[in-house]
Amino acid sequence: MEDGRKSAAITGQALVTETGVWAALQIYIVQLASIVFFVGLSPIYYLNRYDLLRLKKKMKNPFYTSKFVRFMYKHPIIYEIELLLQNFPKPSRVFDVLPEMSGEVLQVGCGPGLLNKYYRNNTNIHFTNLDVNLPSLKLGKRMGRFDSYVHADICKAPFPDESFDVVLFARCFHHIRRTRKALEESLRVLKAGGIVIVADPVSIQKTSADEKMTGAYMINSSIDGVVWKFTIESLKEHILQNMPDGLVLESVIEKRLIHMTNYNFKYPNTDVVMILRKREGHDES
Repeated sequence: MEDGRKSAAITGQALVTETGVWAALQIYIVQLASIVFFVGLSPIYYLNRYDLLRLKKKMKNPFYTSKFVRFMYKHPIIYEIELLLQNFPKPSRVFDVLPEMSGEVLQVGCGPGLLNKYYRNNTNIHFTNLDVNLPSLKLGKRMGRFDSYVHADICKAPFPDESFDVVLFARCFHHIRRTRKALEESLRVLKAGGIVIVADPVSIQKTSADEKMTGAYMINSSIDGVVWKFTIESLKEHILQNMPDGLVLESVIEKRLIHMTNYNFKYPNTDVVMILRKREGHDES
């Protein structure tokens, strides 16, 4: 089998899967909506950003969490509303990029269970719902999106070895600070031949050489907290650098879905899915 440290081929290249007048109209509507939302919400955004920068400097703490992010963590319904806006017009569409999966699936960073709602009619998947934010887990259970959850960090996964067929990072990988530890734990809890799925929005590289982002970097966002910023290549490089020997990067797929996170004017993105497979015969001992 090919060494997992060699780069995987990008098997999907199209920026937009839909074509024609209808797709162009959808993009136009989404871009127009992004302007409306930006104008309407910019006062809140800039006040919160000012407060973050001021207190981060005053407290000399680069990881200081903004008031908005703390409020959102405490009241996850705000996070739910934010996702509705960011992923306008159809929030659940962001999960269309995910590959087929079945069996025991560890959902890392499940939040209030939007993915569970998306897969509610799929009887071939049994989710174990993991998150560090207890209010989000409680909200998801109250809303009937899942019956049980595990309040824990993937870096200290409280599961026996070889428990899952899939470990899924659905639009949460950019929040994982300790990437190598998270992937090591993912490898440990995977069954033989199991896969890790990393599905994340990434920045579209600019053409100007001096503006091109060549590596992953961490940023303290006033609306997202501390996150990693990736392009396709920097995400792949980041995973290869932090991936334990028992995993192989099998595929990299790009699929730019039509929603506001991707088609806004300020920070255009695209959707990327990377699949890592556990090596056959790998022994954790």
